[in-house]
Amino acid sequence: MKVNVYLTGLDDELKARVESFIHDNWPHVTVYETTETPPPKQGSNHEAILTIINGAMVRPQSSTTRSKAIILNGQPVDEVLYQVNAKLGRLTATDIPSANPAHPVESPLSRREFLFGMFGRTTAAASTVEAPVVSDVSCEARFGCRKCVDVCPALGALELQQNSVFVSEQNCIRCGLCASICPVGAISVPELPETAFRGLLQALKKSAATRKTLVMTCCEEHVPKIPWVVVEHVPAIGVMGARQLAMAVSTSINAIIVYCPDGMCVGKEHVKEAVQLIRSIRKANPPSVYYLEGKEGAAEIERIHNSAPTRGPPAELPPTAWESYVAAIENISTETSETTGLGFTDIRIAESCTLCNACVDKCPHTALRIENGELFFHSGKCTGCGYCRQICPEQAITLPDKRGSVEFLEKPVYKDEMVRCSECNAPYASVKMVRKVSATLGTIIPKCPTCREKGAYQALFAVATSKSAS
Repeated sequence: MKVNVYLTGLDDELKARVESFIHDNWPHVTVYETTETPPPKQGSNHEAILTIINGAMVRPQSSTTRSKAIILNGQPVDEVLYQVNAKLGRLTATDIPSANPAHPVESPLSRREFLFGMFGRTTAAASTVEAPVVSDVSCEARFGCRKCVDVCPALGALELQQNSVFVSEQNCIRCGLCASICPVGAISVPELPETAFRGLLQALKKSAATRKTLVMTCCEEHVPKIPWVVVEHVPAIGVMGARQLAMAVSTSINAIIVYCPDGMCVGKEHVKEAVQLIRSIRKANPPSVYYLEGKEGAAEIERIHNSAPTRGPPAELPPTAWESYVAAIENISTETSETTGLGFTDIRIAESCTLCNACVDKCPHTALRIENGELFFHSGKCTGCGYCRQICPEQAITLPDKRGSVEFLEKPVYKDEMVRCSECNAPYASVKMVRKVSATLGTIIPKCPTCREKGAYQALFAVATSKSAS
């Protein structure tokens, strides 16, 4: 994402420090100096704008998907640079194409709009926010996953179509729950795509600030200005689920706060549950994780920031969403931590399994393998898409939620005796598979596929040789 920075009303010393900092740390960002507030330009799908403006001047428009602002009111230079680094970390990584915003609804208020209006979200209000965007490349609906559809509170907002998820601009209420629960980050809210959130965390991790607090809020105007507290806007707090919180906690952040000024966001209960889950598995000296709402909650932010515990070295997160989640949970949990409710999957194999290898061959994350007549499963690789269960010819697979300790190790889940080839003595099929095939064909196949193929070629060669001789 190309980012332009506008410096407005800064004194010469601060302007020089900001320009030097951006040049050294963000060489692809272009800096402009203006004497007046830049026009309310929001940038295109591939361009973003950061305005750094003297607080005594006219305040620019509220933050949008690709337009952010830092208002200066006498902050120390180091804090200004800290805020600049965080904003650029988010903006430069916002590389997802945005959805076309829906037009406001002008028709009379429907029953659906009235009901969701009770939760603080109406269709007309939501239409000013871009709808979630689904990546057909990474979406696991083609494997049978429907986690986003199951969690969506709006009827008809998400539908499974053509091996992907279709988002209805009209029915979507922009609560963000679909993005928070997607295990592979295939759904992104344009206001905070997966890449932008990771960019923000990476920027904060690189900062040398002694204490870092991140506030994710649906209304940044209601968050008090507190030194060294980074405030980031999201269209709805529902985008902050267990996966996002775990990733933030595993970085060098001292405190992460999800704040809703009126407590009316649809995803509030999901966020509160995610906060409690992450708080329950943390190690000693963990970062503070909170959900706050209302004026009382806003007043707590400064106290939480000032009392946040010190942190050790931040964890290095893998490049993919799911691998990052697993690594983050392993990093912040203890030996006695429980995985219940965190979205991980276990597996159960029925006795009807013939070790046919279908699940192993088709698993998109290589979470299954067979060796010496034994089926192994790795819960850290499994996203719970359900494809193995879907294609199992014996219907031998069930996928319950993972419970018990936070332990992502490969484990054996099923075993059968192997039948050996009568010619090469290599194991080639399970006893149950041989019995099933023999019952179907009415005869026993004593050889492995390699030897059968070899025998077929030898027979064909013998026939061809005899014909040429005659």
